[in-house]
Amino acid sequence: MNKQTCMILVLLIYGSLIGSVIDEAKALRTWLDTPFSATALEAERNQKLKQIQNPVKGEFETNAMFEQRKKDAEANKAAIQREYAQKIADAQALHEAYLAKLRQRFNQLLDSSREVLTRQGRLGKYNAENQRFPVSIPEHSFQITVPISKGPEVKDNFSSYELKVTRQLNQNLEWDYLEAVLVGPGGSFASTDKAPALDQASPVLALIPPDLSATVSFREPSGNQRLDAEETAQITITIMNRGKGSGNMVEASFELLDAPGVSFARNLYFGEIKAGQSLSKTLQLVAGMDTSDGQATLNIKFTEQNGFPPDDKVLLFDTLALQAPELYIADIGIDDFSGNNKIEPGEPVEVTVRVHNLGQGRARAVVAELNLGEGVFFTGDATSSFALGDMDPGEYQDVNFSILTNKTTSRLDLRLDLKESRGRFSKADLPLNLAFNQVERTADQLVISGKDTKLATRKVPALNIDIEQDIPQRGKTRSKRWGVIFGIETYRNVPPVRFAKRDAETMRDYFTNVLGIPAANLYIKTNEEASLGEFKTIFDPKGWLSKNARDKDSEIFIYFSGHGVPSPDGKQAYLLPFDGNPNYAQNTAYELEQIYQNLGAIQAKSITMFLDSCFSGANRDNEIILADARPVFLSSAPEPSAPHLAVFSASSGSQISSAWSDMQHGLFSYFLMKGLKGEADANQDKSITQQELHSYVSDHVNSQARRLGREQEPQLQSANPARGIVQW
Repeated sequence: MNKQTCMILVLLIYGSLIGSVIDEAKALRTWLDTPFSATALEAERNQKLKQIQNPVKGEFETNAMFEQRKKDAEANKAAIQREYAQKIADAQALHEAYLAKLRQRFNQLLDSSREVLTRQGRLGKYNAENQRFPVSIPEHSFQITVPISKGPEVKDNFSSYELKVTRQLNQNLEWDYLEAVLVGPGGSFASTDKAPALDQASPVLALIPPDLSATVSFREPSGNQRLDAEETAQITITIMNRGKGSGNMVEASFELLDAPGVSFARNLYFGEIKAGQSLSKTLQLVAGMDTSDGQATLNIKFTEQNGFPPDDKVLLFDTLALQAPELYIADIGIDDFSGNNKIEPGEPVEVTVRVHNLGQGRARAVVAELNLGEGVFFTGDATSSFALGDMDPGEYQDVNFSILTNKTTSRLDLRLDLKESRGRFSKADLPLNLAFNQVERTADQLVISGKDTKLATRKVPALNIDIEQDIPQRGKTRSKRWGVIFGIETYRNVPPVRFAKRDAETMRDYFTNVLGIPAANLYIKTNEEASLGEFKTIFDPKGWLSKNARDKDSEIFIYFSGHGVPSPDGKQAYLLPFDGNPNYAQNTAYELEQIYQNLGAIQAKSITMFLDSCFSGANRDNEIILADARPVFLSSAPEPSAPHLAVFSASSGSQISSAWSDMQHGLFSYFLMKGLKGEADANQDKSITQQELHSYVSDHVNSQARRLGREQEPQLQSANPARGIVQW
């Protein structure tokens, strides 16, 4: 509401307190002569438009990104123009409505100023033809009708007569003399001028208030219910009017706390919301690269012309700092003309370079540019630049090109630039490390290079590991399925568990694709992330699982790949976290029986555990991890007591849970995933039960373990082995 409108309201209220009708009428007259002005709104609009004028291309902005930003700017300008056109129209309509109220009050004041005064008049010469006496006062002259028979008497006794004059203020706040009556001994005689009748009082319309309420929703593109850096969230505000009157000039204003790097509009204008109508508007929260981890507070305050706004709202949401990509060369393979897997001078060679995003964030508009050294040439229609596009975390792309060296070249100096649209995530001058007469991998043997990272990012699948390829999508996502995955390959205090991290990262795809667990319902930790504190966060009473998966229809799936350890007396079994010490398992590890008890207390429909670990005190390579370098065998494996808890174990208590180097996975995990992929469906009914999965895994693990010179017999502990796990 502008200043002018506020002053009018003040006058409307204050008018009833003014002692003099004339003073009040004069004040109202001043405001009635004030024209509508949109200057303040126009200045506000122009300031907003100025902020988005003439965008300049950024250093780390592609042409396509810049063109899109310019289009967005034009769209924003058009939206601002529309918003302020509506604001100005509404303000002008409000101004006119208030002027109408002022005019009504002004006219009422004029009517109320009418009064009758007794004045001393001067009598003029009688006009016998019209039978009238002229009677005048300084301000006006009246024609008083007096019959001829009464004329002499009125003239002779005029001093005994009173002249009663009626007057009223006009639009210019000057007195109009409307009529007069001469009253005396001979009677009452009226003027020819007659005061017009007073206007009927205009009915005062009672204000019919609106009943406004607001709802707020939060939506962001990644689906993690957080505002990530470089993301744009949509805050949709819907205002419903359940009252009988209209809400006018409704507006929402915003205050955002604890969200550095997030830009947004300061208000949204709704305008009029009629009775029974609802209106939605969307606020965009644009997170920049410098957005940090935290919880933001969005305060939403509403205003309405007559003071009937919706209740204010507060929205809390998490923000997430920029998850950086990490581009690197994962592997290189060749296909040479001679077929000896060596690059020889003068020989045509096809080269495949596998580029991997090992980071947590998406790499944008990646371009690989190849730099050939002296004496090296492209063959065919090859190009030195390869557009790889956007690369999600864990995604890889292959760069394929053919080269030919001349016979005098003594060294191969091939280098690759990996360019990312934001510059700082680019990698320059990466050597391919190819050499003459050196045996290289073939293209179909490409694998990940094994580069370690602190981030839980999926490994690039090797081209010859079948369980990592073509993982089927089994039906729709099930909102009441929950998953927990721990994969600990490197430990702080003990030797590693080969391929455990890869097991966990591949199992994540099976949990989401095959078991239908939503990404938001999945908790995955690997290596140093999988601390004892994380185990407690998940498995303790009132932990993550008990809080989130306690619905009676919930189905919980848990996978663990890492060290299991026995107590020194062999009576208890523990899962060893990253920071655990097997020699002090009671204090630094999580007891398996306690996990069973805590899970059994959760009122879920079913809970299924997959344990790729052994409790012999040795790792997958049969290295003893206990201080006295001797194996300790469990006297008996703990059994789950809850009927809805089933446990798949990789081996019996005295056996080693093996790794399978050829497949780069734990032996149990490999056949577990292969079974889930569909191989375990023995009767081909498109359903896999616990018993079917166990039979498949047990048969194949037993057989392959013997080929590796070991004994390994997977176990199933279940009160209902006929329970289904996968259906499609």
